[in-house]
Amino acid sequence: MKEERGKNSGMTIPELTLAVLMLTAFTGITVMVTQFTSRFFQPLNEGAREENISSNKELSDVLNHHSKINKTIDSIIEILSEPGIDKNFILSLNCTALPSTEWNIPSIDVDAIPRSYKICIKSTSLSESNYSELIKGDGKPGIYILYSKPESGVTVNSTPVRRIFCRPKPYCKL
Repeated sequence: MKEERGKNSGMTIPELTLAVLMLTAFTGITVMVTQFTSRFFQPLNEGAREENISSNKELSDVLNHHSKINKTIDSIIEILSEPGIDKNFILSLNCTALPSTEWNIPSIDVDAIPRSYKICIKSTSLSESNYSELIKGDGKPGIYILYSKPESGVTVNSTPVRRIFCRPKPYCKL
């Protein structure tokens, strides 16, 4: 038995070659799978690195965009749902990236909406009655949809945000 242990001097050249090839193949497959799966997580932050380097330092992930857009939409709804705003003014509003200037809402910051989005408003089939009908109690308030739409289309980094609201506020019931 002692003689058999002494004859074992390690791997032969073909065994070593086969082991190195198997290790290389395993490592290559592992790297390819890792790169493939990392593509699913990369778009959430791909723009953030580039923009942090630039002077804007605006994060471009979906959560930060939605947070900014929701705050802006809340401000817009608060203003547009007031009875002093005429419904014809609301119906005449076009999609814009700058509601502060184009919609003449000065309380909204110029940078309130991310650059890749536009804010739009649309009336629904439940249209608003005239003020005279509302005051008499015969009229009904209007239902509107305020939404943001990505300029470059819906992607992983940019998705729309929608909000439905009623106006004029005093005539809306919960």
